[in-house]
Amino acid sequence: MRILGVIGISTGSKSNPGRRPAQARSMLWKNVNNTQDTLLYNARIGSDNDALLMQGGRITWVGRAGEQGSRCSSNGQPDDARILPRNMRGRRLLPGFHDNHVHALTLGDLAGRPDLTGLDEAAIRRVVYEAIVSEGNSREPFLAFGWDYPGWPDPHRRVLDEVAGDRPVALFQFSGHGACVNTAMLKVLKIDDRTPDPAGGVIVRDSAGSPTGVLRDAAANPIHQKRFFRLNMNRAGIRTRFLKAFEIFNRHGITSIGDNTWLVPSVWVLNRMRRRGELTCRVHSWPYGASRMAARTMALARYDGALLRRGPWKYFLDGAFSTHTAWLCEAYENDAGNVGTPVLHGDQLRSVLGYLTRSGRSGAFHAIGDRAVKEFLDSSEATAASDPDRFRSLRHRLEHVQIVQQTDIPRFAGTGVLVAAQPHAIGDMEKDIRLIGEIRARQAYPYRSLLDAGAALSFGSDAPAEPTLAPLEGIHKAVNRDSDQRVSVEEAIRCYTEGSAYAEGSEQWKGRLEPGYAADIVALSEDIYAVPAEAIRTIKVDETILNGRVVFSRVS
Repeated sequence: MRILGVIGISTGSKSNPGRRPAQARSMLWKNVNNTQDTLLYNARIGSDNDALLMQGGRITWVGRAGEQGSRCSSNGQPDDARILPRNMRGRRLLPGFHDNHVHALTLGDLAGRPDLTGLDEAAIRRVVYEAIVSEGNSREPFLAFGWDYPGWPDPHRRVLDEVAGDRPVALFQFSGHGACVNTAMLKVLKIDDRTPDPAGGVIVRDSAGSPTGVLRDAAANPIHQKRFFRLNMNRAGIRTRFLKAFEIFNRHGITSIGDNTWLVPSVWVLNRMRRRGELTCRVHSWPYGASRMAARTMALARYDGALLRRGPWKYFLDGAFSTHTAWLCEAYENDAGNVGTPVLHGDQLRSVLGYLTRSGRSGAFHAIGDRAVKEFLDSSEATAASDPDRFRSLRHRLEHVQIVQQTDIPRFAGTGVLVAAQPHAIGDMEKDIRLIGEIRARQAYPYRSLLDAGAALSFGSDAPAEPTLAPLEGIHKAVNRDSDQRVSVEEAIRCYTEGSAYAEGSEQWKGRLEPGYAADIVALSEDIYAVPAEAIRTIKVDETILNGRVVFSRVS
């Protein structure tokens, strides 16, 4: 259980055949820009090491300065004059954080748009009005992101009509699974009193049957699709947005991401950035599985296997708690009769799983509600029955998994289905109780139970769907929550490093500070293992290193 004990994977199983031979691992670095050989000393590494040597983008030695056979003397001087020594001044070093689920292009795009996070109705009116006035006579749809129901409990198109007039406006709820639009945008979408709800979506209506302007899940998809398509048609804009997103990732110690890339123009830009040395995160690039043509086109792009890798096909099984569209076994506490909105399920889900398994492809399936999770596990067991080893080897993933029936938790280890969770979603218990009731709220985000049952668990953020993507904040929430589902500091760090590496099939060369592994490192201002648990969120990222190269530094 040494390699990934925290996620319940044994090195000898067929699903994880052990480390890749050194010769094969070396091929991963063929197209990676090498840097000067560097010795990091006076550091805190693991339980008792204080020095680490980086050569050619990899870690080649870890140990203690001054020991017999050491690569450096007790004062930190390397045994080779060609090696650059760097005094880390006692900082704690960890493997670079690996965010298992982000939307990088969207993150970079939203960084330049008005942020509605935490605002009430009056503040939203003001921000939208001022932004529209500043843009003059533009007729382009105005988009902003981040509002939520606690701040704006009764979103309605009339609010936006008053501040925007006949300019189309769409304000996305923080989860991305809902939007409030004005009357002009409803006309663009051709939505009126007679428009039926689309499959997997809801057009919220008032008592007279007229649309309020709130669109949930598939009902808002046309806005997302048009916006995303336009983003992908502007290669210069793609690069600018990716650069902004990578700067944010690096600032928080993130060196690898699982990215909902979806369309091939973004991969073309990422490849060009890789060749220019501008790729400061390793990208596991996911196509959108619901469009097989788009997914197959993504496969035609070039991937180098180290900085840019092909990822699983992405699908949606349900929506989100906050929009009452996550698919539940029992109705929402404050919405009698509503169990959410299933998207992919039944025969369609089994058909997708069968196709992926026959094709040797992995899938990443958005599933927040316990009914969506159960549906996926049922379909997985049925699909795996004829060839369980093949099914397990593909490492299909369930994304989010915010609530699970207790009887379903042991089924993850049995099927080999991975859990890609985002502890940033752990929020106000009172809010969760209002949504799903006290019993389910206290069983939500069942990380302790999943680990104890041997499930493969990884952590990430789903940025920009949460107010912050900082891994240290995610670790804080997983460790300090008021619940018996809390995990230890060591377990949370492993889920953010080894666990996420396993989820993308790169655990043989990424996610540890050991010889042969990628020189992806984060240096922290405090020792995360030594500070009081409640102080974790106050720790700063001092430095981020990717492939042996410093890509962020807070200190000189």
